[in-house]
Amino acid sequence: MNREKQIQEARTIEAMRKGYMGLEGKFCVVAKYLGKPIIHHGSQLVDQNYLFDPFEEEDSEEIPTIEESESSFEIGTFFDGLNKGVNLNIYINLEMREIKCYFEDKLVYKETNGELEGFHPSELWEEKLEKLYATAKKIEKERRQIEKKELIKLAEKKKKSILEYLKEKWGI
Repeated sequence: MNREKQIQEARTIEAMRKGYMGLEGKFCVVAKYLGKPIIHHGSQLVDQNYLFDPFEEEDSEEIPTIEESESSFEIGTFFDGLNKGVNLNIYINLEMREIKCYFEDKLVYKETNGELEGFHPSELWEEKLEKLYATAKKIEKERRQIEKKELIKLAEKKKKSILEYLKEKWGI
């Protein structure tokens, strides 16, 4: 076995042990709860993964519109840590199952389709990631409680509508 393969396997084990791997790992939790979605917008004729500036075009009188055949959906998540005082960026591409993390504009972690392609461990960025992860877990816990309450309300509403339907139809 060549040396690079051995290093890759050792780094994969280390990344798994630290909880970085996969779409449920620490990078994804931070990006999901502290980041912003990456939106894909397009149609059969036009395909773009960014929002264009309407003032940049030559014909500024035309208002951007969406046609029936156009669609818009989330293809990933992006976290920019500068507003948290950390030069750490995380990109999650759900279509390609790709996770990238940059610290001070250097790629420190890359995973594609569950296979580790690059991992440069360092206490500098890992310590900051752990703090961000703790914050994201708090937000996740709060959102889960809110979602649970909403599901209970929805179930009660559904139950009432079924009982009302049976009452109207069968006089029960």
